[in-house]
Amino acid sequence: MTEEPLVNLSIADGVATVELNRPHRRNAVIPPMLDELAAALDAAGADESVCAVLLCGAGGAFCSGLDLDAYNADPPPPWMSTGGESASAAHNALAACPVPIVVALERYAINGGAAYALAGDLIVAGESAWLQVGEMIQGLPAPMNLAWLSTRYPESVAARIVYTGERIPAADLQAMSVVHRVVADEDVRPTAEALAARIGGSPNGSARVVKSAMRALYGVDPAVQIERARDVTPITGSFRPTAAPKV
Repeated sequence: MTEEPLVNLSIADGVATVELNRPHRRNAVIPPMLDELAAALDAAGADESVCAVLLCGAGGAFCSGLDLDAYNADPPPPWMSTGGESASAAHNALAACPVPIVVALERYAINGGAAYALAGDLIVAGESAWLQVGEMIQGLPAPMNLAWLSTRYPESVAARIVYTGERIPAADLQAMSVVHRVVADEDVRPTAEALAARIGGSPNGSARVVKSAMRALYGVDPAVQIERARDVTPITGSFRPTAAPKV
């Protein structure tokens, strides 16, 4: 029996749809899924017909964060020793993506899962959706969330999201310019698909040209911020998360 992929990739009409595919775990993160995410993003970027990426989650939720049950299994899973490399590969692939990324934020994006939403260039969120970075409150650094926040937003936005560890509702995220549009919950995926299709239909590779130009003009390279975030917020010892954020 063939196992279901942990990330679905489909390419049509200028749009690569990259879908996290662990709906039974609300798309909770495990390193093998991140390996597939990196491979899907690399494949999308290498296809010159692709002008936009739609990043979404299967089953009506974006990402519930790290899969704590999997990380704390006994015996430890075989990917435990390479989990950091898998996360790095996924975020580096997001940073290197040469086309705009549209995120469909359904229900929630939590902790490590929030970083994948924040990596998007444009986020469409449901009216009851929320984002939470509770890592500091748990006593953990939040390097990838800090990397993407510092790439895109002022310090005041990062402070509210990271220091409080609270659920930030979609309306507040839109007021902070983190979210592009807030729509009815049932309309998130169709609206994000339509936005990605609008970008994906741009002719002459202009979406790639403009994204490259925008990064050059603003002078902020997400790959550099990712590396700096790892340097200033090192994780020491064996990383085995044991607690969910307070929600």
